[in-house]
Amino acid sequence: MKISNQKIYEQIADILIQQIEDGVLKEGDRLPSIQKLAEEYGVSNASIREALNALRIIGLIDIKHGYGTFVKQKQPQLFDFTSQALTQKRVREILELREVVEVATARLAALRRTEEELQVMEEALDEMNRAIAHHQSGEEGDLKFHLAIAKASDNHLLYELLNNIADLIQQTMKGTRHIYIYSRQKTMEKLMEEHRVILEAIKNKDSASSANLMTAHLAEIRQTLVENYIVNEH
Repeated sequence: MKISNQKIYEQIADILIQQIEDGVLKEGDRLPSIQKLAEEYGVSNASIREALNALRIIGLIDIKHGYGTFVKQKQPQLFDFTSQALTQKRVREILELREVVEVATARLAALRRTEEELQVMEEALDEMNRAIAHHQSGEEGDLKFHLAIAKASDNHLLYELLNNIADLIQQTMKGTRHIYIYSRQKTMEKLMEEHRVILEAIKNKDSASSANLMTAHLAEIRQTLVENYIVNEH
């Protein structure tokens, strides 16, 4: 079976996800080797590795070096609700707080940011980009970017509101990324671009655009969480 060009690894990930969902591949089953999968689909070993990494990130497979790749579970682990710290209600509350606070911090950062603070934002996005390039979800850099914007607002109280719940925000970012990978709603490249345009607006001291772009970014997150039954619509 040959694969046409789109994002090749995403297509392969889709096929493997479908096989797991349909029970063609069952929990505990060992997947063929990277070389065999590459041969079967007529693609490079690198594309197969990227596809397997995507499935590993969302908890569908286990990659055991020296032993092989095994199906871990039929359903992905999108959000980790096993700890008391993160519940569905808490995810909703964090999102609502971000929708209020981060639109304000983006607007104020555009008016008040320094060159040094812009540099911190750039470095955060570079970290996020490197993580994505290495098949990681990149939420650490994402969090640093949003906190850097809050810092640049020059309002200590707004910054502290976000910083005090930074760990929980990062957990929700991670869960949302798992949804993107599993549901194929958004690529990591598209997510990067959303952050880049916010940074550009802040660089250009365009406070209205900064606020509007942050609003749109958070609205997309809300829509994703609603569509996947993590939070209710209202």
